[in-house]
Amino acid sequence: MFRKLIPTLAICITFSNANDAFIALKYGLTSLNQDGIDLHNNSYEIDLTINQNFLIYPRLGLSYISIDEKGESVSALTQLGFEGVYDLQIGSDIVPYLFGGLGYENVSNSREGFDSQFFLDGGIGARYPLTDTISLLTELKTLYILGGNDQDSELAWYIGIGSSLGTSYDVPKDSDGDGVFDYQDQCPNTPYQATVDAAGCPVSYKEETNLIDSDGDGVYDKDDKCPNTPPSCSIDINGCPVKRIVKVKKYKPVPTNSTKIKRVTTKTLEVHFEPNSAQITFDSKPKLSQFADYIKKYPNAKIEIVGYTDTSGDRYKNQMLSLQRAQSVKRLLVRYGVPSQRIKAIGKGELNPIASNDTPEGRAKNRRIEVIIKW
Repeated sequence: MFRKLIPTLAICITFSNANDAFIALKYGLTSLNQDGIDLHNNSYEIDLTINQNFLIYPRLGLSYISIDEKGESVSALTQLGFEGVYDLQIGSDIVPYLFGGLGYENVSNSREGFDSQFFLDGGIGARYPLTDTISLLTELKTLYILGGNDQDSELAWYIGIGSSLGTSYDVPKDSDGDGVFDYQDQCPNTPYQATVDAAGCPVSYKEETNLIDSDGDGVYDKDDKCPNTPPSCSIDINGCPVKRIVKVKKYKPVPTNSTKIKRVTTKTLEVHFEPNSAQITFDSKPKLSQFADYIKKYPNAKIEIVGYTDTSGDRYKNQMLSLQRAQSVKRLLVRYGVPSQRIKAIGKGELNPIASNDTPEGRAKNRRIEVIIKW
């Protein structure tokens, strides 16, 4: 059996020298139609997938199915197939894919007149990358003989290992990091963290979420009980003008007539954001409103808003995300009436962790906003 596969392996390797390719060796079990789903015939397959940034990749495969039981109609089947492979993007390390195509089956030692014929096949599979070039894979395949005895129809399950020859096959490029692979991206070089559609082109946040804030007061129209609020007006969580004093025990008052920094207070603000975003969640706005009301009572106090992240993901992207989150907090405090010149937004990314980044709980603590008040 292996002597039959060696020439095809040599052809695959030679052909792949001029192309970006993925070669796989698989072992499986096959059942003929009369066996139902009794998978018991040993099966071996080698295939070559060509990756030239196509939406559907062409694949050439050779299979050998050994049928050794006495009384079977044939002793072995050899199949040569040409298929198309389509990757399903689910945002996971595991890459599921669909495949299907046309092939030819050669029947060995037929005892009941079974002929070699063409077939259609199709199925579903999944790849799991072990390295940049080596992957584990599994497939479930069904086969239908064209114009022949339907007893030759088959069901097969395979497991195997594959290797990229040339550029990595398992990790398609996404140069601008927008979540759409380059070969599908109609808008390359999208700005970092821009929301994009399925074609990789930017769409506005309002267009994506249908969240509109017509008067720009930080409260969406659907929740705004006071539309058309003047820009200079301080508002509450309902979007209505408010003039109130909130007693906050978390921060100790100091005299307002001091001109020199006498002490520095550092606190962690209870602020939450949408995942991988600088968008402040709605439930965090009341706490920031209270903090703004408090800090307005001390006009000489200077404030630094410092954003931090955990160590998950790219270090540069974490640095940018921490700065953008700090800037979002600053903008909301300014909207609540704190003068912009009193606030400085800083992003420190993965620096200064307060817990271990090896556990989910520790990473959650490290994703934080700290406020430094200089009295």
